Amino acid sequence: MNPCLKVKELITPCVTPFTNLDEIDYAAISVLIERLVRFKVTGIFPLGSTGVFPWLSLDEKKSVITYFRNSSDLKIYAGVSSTDVRETVDLAKFAKAAGCDFAVVTPPYYITAGNAEMKSYFEEVLSSCDIDFFLYNIPQFTGSVIPVDLIEYLSGEYSNVSGIKDSSGDMRYFSRLLTTGKRKFKVLQGQDDLLLPSLSLGGDGGICGISNISSIVVRIKEEYERQEMDSARKLQVDLVNPVMDALNSSRFPSGYYYGFYASIGNNGGYRTPMQKPDSASSSRIDDALKMLNEYR
Repeated sequence: MNPCLKVKELITPCVTPFTNLDEIDYAAISVLIERLVRFKVTGIFPLGSTGVFPWLSLDEKKSVITYFRNSSDLKIYAGVSSTDVRETVDLAKFAKAAGCDFAVVTPPYYITAGNAEMKSYFEEVLSSCDIDFFLYNIPQFTGSVIPVDLIEYLSGEYSNVSGIKDSSGDMRYFSRLLTTGKRKFKVLQGQDDLLLPSLSLGGDGGICGISNISSIVVRIKEEYERQEMDSARKLQVDLVNPVMDALNSSRFPSGYYYGFYASIGNNGGYRTPMQKPDSASSSRIDDALKMLNEYR
């Protein structure tokens, strides 16, 4: 196996903060970037699911990509997904020109793709631009699973397939990704509560939403790399899992926005159709933030 696969990544799928006037809050993005450098994440992923990319205009997406790239020396994994393949190609080319390190792409969504349609879609995107790509498997939102044999095929045919983010929560699927032939791509876990089990199976890291708020998931990665398994297990079970439960007590991804805003003292906005968590969920998230603060 390629030695680079042994390097563990912890990447942040960034929130896209908003003002109460429904504008993108670039000042809050600056605060987020400063905190991510301090947290020692290995990369930044704007315009993923946590970044509510379907609710941004094309101009807003390009502005966000540019801002993150120009404001950070960390690796940038730019989300370029769209159900319109032409927009996906346009965004991938834009990310390349802006100096991003990777583009991240889901299958088409809303009108869901079968295997043949998915293959055609990915082939058109991958052949359109020489930026390195991460595929993004998140069937709960796209309505379809990227077949493991298709991923193996694409990684063999296209040298710019660098990895996959799997947010399915299906550990059998994740395990199959890790054992596909002569694997030449990284496999990253997209569910924070499965980070340590995924590392233990040989996964290459995680793309973890809690890192918008806390460095605790970075600490799990570091403890795993030091083979301090008891410490890593305690952090996973006693902190990350209950914090994730609290953040998801309201409809995704509003809890992550509430948690981020609360952690920086910002009364930020929620772009429709996202709603601010109700009082019960807000209270649970406040308690989770207190628990994280006490850990520090």
